[in-house]
Amino acid sequence: MNITIEKIRMKKYANDAKGDNTYLISNFNKKFQNKLWYNDELCFVSEVSEKHVKIFRPMDGKRYVLNEDDIKKFILVGVNI
Repeated sequence: MNITIEKIRMKKYANDAKGDNTYLISNFNKKFQNKLWYNDELCFVSEVSEKHVKIFRPMDGKRYVLNEDDIKKFILVGVNI
């Protein structure tokens, strides 16, 4: 399934209303934003705007900003809306 920023925003809104977290899983095993990423890394979605998604990556303790093209490299975790 192709995810979009809008789908992530809808899922995060629904999860926030229930007190649940929203996560993305990396769907690649290569360099991304000058860092080596591994397949299936679980990342916390902290914020969603109209043009980007902010995530926290526990593997290195850093925050990343993803645009619509970057999002295609991730899988939205949870029940789809």
